[in-house]
Amino acid sequence: MDTVLGCLVTDSIGPGEYTEKFLKNARETFGYEASVAMRSPYLALAAALRKFALPEGAKIALSPLAPLYHLSVIEDMKFIPVFIDHNPETCMPDLPKVKERGCSAIILFEPFGMLPERIELEALGVPVVEDMTQSLGAYRGETKAGTLGNFSLYGMEQGSLVTSGGGALLFAATRRDAPVIRGMSEALPKEVALTDYNAALGLAQLRDLPNSIAKRRELEDIFQMELSRTRHRTFKQEQEGRGGCFAFPVVLESGMKDVVIHAKRNGIEAAPAFEKSIISGEGFPEDECPGARSLAMRCVLFPLHEKISAKDAGILAKVLATLP
Repeated sequence: MDTVLGCLVTDSIGPGEYTEKFLKNARETFGYEASVAMRSPYLALAAALRKFALPEGAKIALSPLAPLYHLSVIEDMKFIPVFIDHNPETCMPDLPKVKERGCSAIILFEPFGMLPERIELEALGVPVVEDMTQSLGAYRGETKAGTLGNFSLYGMEQGSLVTSGGGALLFAATRRDAPVIRGMSEALPKEVALTDYNAALGLAQLRDLPNSIAKRRELEDIFQMELSRTRHRTFKQEQEGRGGCFAFPVVLESGMKDVVIHAKRNGIEAAPAFEKSIISGEGFPEDECPGARSLAMRCVLFPLHEKISAKDAGILAKVLATLP
């Protein structure tokens, strides 16, 4: 926290030295060509879509399991949202539907870091914004999260592996798209750019990222072993990969209410995985995207955090092994 305290005693409030340092460290850590930091994921997603120069009324594919702001951006920019269903067993999006329904672009949301095949995504022939907020650290074979889109978005809101108390990073993974991000960064109004205060918090967490991921992986392995004793399951990355370290998701074969109560009785907080997603919002059609709806009704999240004590990790493991 010395980084945060150091920022607090300076006169810098808006974007400045700490924001630049944070961007430099993020590029090196994530291995990207160019990046820009903004004050919210909403602003970052809107900026990315704007660079595709799509006409008003263009169809944009998006996941019904994505956060509500994805839909807000599309509607505010006068695009037409097209919801792409997910396989309830693998959590994979039904990508062929993107082409069948005439979409001009896709916002690829990756719940818990479950990555689609690159060749299937490239076959669509449309620009991609990859939301890797839940997939940081995930990989599938030789494919890493954050390398599947023209632009990659990482939201740094509460609960993210790297949080800045609000804000988002927008990356270009290839030299082809890097000039667009660099141009965006140079023209970014200071009222939109991430502030030094937020960047200082993100910088402190970024420095400890390898240790954070390693600790979460250890806990994840323990939790998976305990969960295997039950009739419930979690998601597994294909091709000898790993998912993200965002949280520990469990797909239930029983009622969610009983599981949440069981966890609470043991001092563990569990919550529906998609309670704040598009599909859980008011007015979403009941008969649309049945696979995603099944996941929204059956998937619950358990804590997965590097600061969980050994005692609490043991309690959590016991809860998972005895889920009703």
